[in-house]
Amino acid sequence: MGQNQEEEAVPDFDMEMEFGTAISQEGELPFWLHSNRWGMIDRRSANGFMRLAPRADLGTAGPVKLKAGAELVGRWSEQSSVFFNAGYLQVDWKIFRFVAGRQKEQIGITDSSLTSGSMIQSRNASPIPKVRLYTPDFVGIPGTDSWLSFKGYFAHGWMENGRYIEDPWLHQKYFYLKALPDTYPLQLYGGIVQSTLWAGTHPEYGNLPDGLSDFWNVFTAQESDAENAEPSAIGEAVGSSIGIYDFGIAYDYRGYSGVIHRQFFLETGAGAKFRNAWDGLWGVSISWDKEFEYINSFSWNHLYTKRQSSQVHRGDPPYGADSYYSNSTYRSGWTSHGRTIGNPLMFADGIHPGVDNNIVIAHQLGLGGVIGSINYGLTGTYSRNYGARSYCATESCSSRSNGVTNRKDQYSFLLQMSMPVRPKLSLSLDLAYDTGALYADQLGGMVRFRYSIK
Repeated sequence: MGQNQEEEAVPDFDMEMEFGTAISQEGELPFWLHSNRWGMIDRRSANGFMRLAPRADLGTAGPVKLKAGAELVGRWSEQSSVFFNAGYLQVDWKIFRFVAGRQKEQIGITDSSLTSGSMIQSRNASPIPKVRLYTPDFVGIPGTDSWLSFKGYFAHGWMENGRYIEDPWLHQKYFYLKALPDTYPLQLYGGIVQSTLWAGTHPEYGNLPDGLSDFWNVFTAQESDAENAEPSAIGEAVGSSIGIYDFGIAYDYRGYSGVIHRQFFLETGAGAKFRNAWDGLWGVSISWDKEFEYINSFSWNHLYTKRQSSQVHRGDPPYGADSYYSNSTYRSGWTSHGRTIGNPLMFADGIHPGVDNNIVIAHQLGLGGVIGSINYGLTGTYSRNYGARSYCATESCSSRSNGVTNRKDQYSFLLQMSMPVRPKLSLSLDLAYDTGALYADQLGGMVRFRYSIK
């Protein structure tokens, strides 16, 4: 008598269905037609595709809330495929969220709608299967009266087959602090993110360390004394680690809101000590009330990855010494299924393991708004591209080459438009154009119909 009874779970279901096609003047699609699309589009040819994305709210059991979702993609192209781009179970309990499986996520302080994407994890590659425990919202720190709050994240993931090192694991974690209460017009953010590829089977060294003590070395970024450790783990941290120091200022005042952000990229001890202070991603975004509806958002971001710990006075080349997103042992680098997991302007060609363009200076401008019933977004990207100091020269990665090139200037544009056709049915049209020395000059387009079932 008087006991609390568990609530009965009442499932709630909805699904998105999407059908579309992407075409271009040339064999390959323009850059922004295939980039930052969760790895769904084949860059090498015209595409026809279908996407089914069911989601279910499985109800509650006491303080626990359960959800599940999936995304099935069928693609007809030069590399036709049918695959699950998502499939997950989500459990919410108090301040925590646990997710098992593939679920779309981005990591880092950016405005994802009109910018090129975070340096650590963007929308460019298919979601990586993980188990992760994190706080989805900032949590107030007791005793600070909401002036300080934190957000934390811990994940273990499994990378895809067919990499230079087979079956490596992924370790990820972050910790952010936020200052000032939500009731203030400004909030200040700062955090650190770490992602490490470790373990797996190396074609020369065999099985790499994967025990509990090795995990602790990965977690604390320490060197390994294991007999089967890769040579680079002796005297340096285990595995292939990258990270960011991530800072931002969010504001919401008198109908204007947005974020100013700065990501410092970390790949070596020099980066962790701010010796590459200019390398990283800068950005600002602003949105405002729709009384100025023709344009209601603006963004600018700047990517700079030229320094990379190079010390010319010691005989280093003028740029690119660290070869960001690359590693001498984990030669597939910070990629998944041939796509960069981080910022897509530092790209992989999808054929050779690793990243073959990581010395980049780029600016991107974006505008968004509403004209009648049409929502639109327009972005323009200008980049200077210098290749990479060290990249895999063959599919098997039996050799590595210096791929530094003369400066190649590139302009890539994207216009996205969407409008409702009838209840639950919408039409989207994307137009992309490339011109410059990096890609063929060409125009391409994508048409999508999306239907929601609830």
